[in-house]
Amino acid sequence: MKNKICIFPNDPIISYYNKGEIKERYFNPLNIFDEVDIISFIDKDIDEQKVQILVGNAKLKIHSVGKINLFNKSKMKKKIISIVKNINPDIIRAYNPLLEGWIAANCSDILDIPFFVSVHIEYDGLRKIAKKTNYKKFLALKWYRKKIEPYVFNKADKITAVYKIIEPYVLDVCGKKPEILYNRIDLERFGNGIKQKDYDKPLILSVGRLTPQKNPDLIINAIKDLDVYLMLIGDGELYDSLKNQITELNIQNKIIFKKSVPNNEIQNYYKTADIFILCYEPDVEGVPIPVLEAMASGLPIIITNPISGLSDGLEESVSFTELNYESIKNKIVELIENDDYRKDLSKKAQEKSLQFDGNATEKREFDIYTELLSSKKLP
Repeated sequence: MKNKICIFPNDPIISYYNKGEIKERYFNPLNIFDEVDIISFIDKDIDEQKVQILVGNAKLKIHSVGKINLFNKSKMKKKIISIVKNINPDIIRAYNPLLEGWIAANCSDILDIPFFVSVHIEYDGLRKIAKKTNYKKFLALKWYRKKIEPYVFNKADKITAVYKIIEPYVLDVCGKKPEILYNRIDLERFGNGIKQKDYDKPLILSVGRLTPQKNPDLIINAIKDLDVYLMLIGDGELYDSLKNQITELNIQNKIIFKKSVPNNEIQNYYKTADIFILCYEPDVEGVPIPVLEAMASGLPIIITNPISGLSDGLEESVSFTELNYESIKNKIVELIENDDYRKDLSKKAQEKSLQFDGNATEKREFDIYTELLSSKKLP
């Protein structure tokens, strides 16, 4: 009997492809499934052949269903329930508790299929940021908190979270404690990147979506008076405003923008850099994938001060900064000027990355799916 899973991802698959975040067997740990169907909320997603690696040996089908919002969610629900019914999966998995997760939960409930949801952002923290930066988005997120997220979590047979900071949020919404299952990275791949070129100044690297919660504007301000290059890999809603900021500061010669890089080359960008930095909001994210990749690459790392007690054990492995450009600047200068500290931090980061071994995460996901498949077969 063939095992099938239906995936409701956070974003269209093409966005992961453009960011270089296509991981081997990401949606099919240890090839437990024979078919992987992805519900993609975009009019036209990427060709399956380009991302076959995501599902290993399984047959991959991407169903592009169009964009979903608060106004068309009921119509979309009917449409997608029909698609999922025809797929007839053994398990449904969602990667957020928002509208995508709500559709997935409805499919699970109506079709009586085990439901697994993983949480990758602390949404209460995201609401705080949206209230300051995008009030329309905040109102939507506020409504989700009341009407959508509790339904998704309460319908879930299994909940995991990729950071410790997410645990209190899930507990508050539904009373269920999620299992902490860190993001999966390939230690061997990122430990063996190839340096692309030598720069005549230190190269600072930042990888991630250009969104308010990542604060890329602070990093740009921090390096404006430093004799360095800054490479920003990523795209997002702040791209145009950041380009304007760089022009106003007249530092175009210091900034290297790359909206996307080939998935099979991303490790080489880490290897080429001298320092990695990511200044995300600490009450939204814990250990984002680019931080784990930088650790595996042996880069000295600067990230935001974590919430007390929720640092995911990184205290000795990275340099923590406050969320202001002066603090960020001082941390960069400290790493550039102190060779011993920079080398020590690089060594400790790579050693710490061993605790985030992708093989262990993949095996645990395999076990979770095995348990859910067994529960489905019970009378």
